[in-house]
Amino acid sequence: MSVLKSKKQNLKDIEFYAHMNNAISLIKKWRESSPANEELKLMSESLVGIFFWCNTMEQEARIHEDIVSQYRDKKNRAIFKLKQIENG
Repeated sequence: MSVLKSKKQNLKDIEFYAHMNNAISLIKKWRESSPANEELKLMSESLVGIFFWCNTMEQEARIHEDIVSQYRDKKNRAIFKLKQIENG
């Protein structure tokens, strides 16, 4: 079972990806015009690292939400079956 994201969260994700795309594109352009600049190289690598870290955290949050949802469903089914047994 998959946990659907809210419209608000989807908009926040789009905003994040747009900002990251703008920043990475700018740094790429600057690096192409100044390939020997070590600070730009470090900034580029750092930004990519931040992007992957954020992506990993998002995936872990979704997995966590999915696991919690599965446990909640199992608990609710067990309670429902117990009530059916009690009511005969």
